[in-house]
Amino acid sequence: MKFKSMAAILGGVAMGFLGLASQVGADETATEIGTAIEIKHHVTGTLQDNKRDLQQNVRVFRNELLETSDKASAEFKLDDDTKLALGPGAELLLDEYVVGGADGETKVSLSLVKGAFRFMTGKNKSESYKIQTPSATIGVRGTVFDVYVSEKGEAAVLLHEGEVEVCSRRRSCRKHKKRGHIVHASLAGVVHAPRKWAGKMLPGIKVKRAFPFVGKRLKIDPVRRLRHSSLINHAVRKPARKAGRAVAKTGRKAGRTVRKTGRQIKRSTRKVRRAIRRANPFK
Repeated sequence: MKFKSMAAILGGVAMGFLGLASQVGADETATEIGTAIEIKHHVTGTLQDNKRDLQQNVRVFRNELLETSDKASAEFKLDDDTKLALGPGAELLLDEYVVGGADGETKVSLSLVKGAFRFMTGKNKSESYKIQTPSATIGVRGTVFDVYVSEKGEAAVLLHEGEVEVCSRRRSCRKHKKRGHIVHASLAGVVHAPRKWAGKMLPGIKVKRAFPFVGKRLKIDPVRRLRHSSLINHAVRKPARKAGRAVAKTGRKAGRTVRKTGRQIKRSTRKVRRAIRRANPFK
């Protein structure tokens, strides 16, 4: 009887220990790291197998996948003062958020899966941030920048302030410090030099879709930054407009020539008919 009682006690202790360990593991996984500052329309957060609708002022967790619907947007502030904005149809994974690591610094790692984003650094050193996309890794140098990740995984990085370094998966890197210019990272591993937006950069994607926060005041960033018109490569558009005008002018000239030729033919036809009537002896 004593043996049975002892076994029951040990079993209960073991179960209690396992339950505590499970709870600790769950707590570690569900570490709160930030707050939703602004939620517009339908925005969700998924942690492990649990999916929830996000509302303003709710807390978000490490390893949580944040998603916005096609007409939604969201703004978040992490506990280290890092600020994030997600545009319509975006997905972002809060990979890592470690407070007081081996060097005493907070580590922030984010994965931008798809869609449009704005990123503003917090109080940590620049090397504390790691931002990943399917085609590139973005190193931060104390900055404000926008990122668009296409459905295929290509990335376009628009700089507002500071400096970033964009590295492809093949470790081809390029520093970016030209405000109002865009670095494009392709899936082929090519990181293009900073340039203005052109239609060939991401075919089928318009600049307003790629960078929806340009020119707008946000809760996390009340400054109106740049304008969409300032991002476009007008040097590409002007020759196209000039060529279009030249084609139209050539068309007008051709039309006038055709009409003039038609009038001349009519006059010649009338002259021939008069000549025939005069030469007809049976008239």
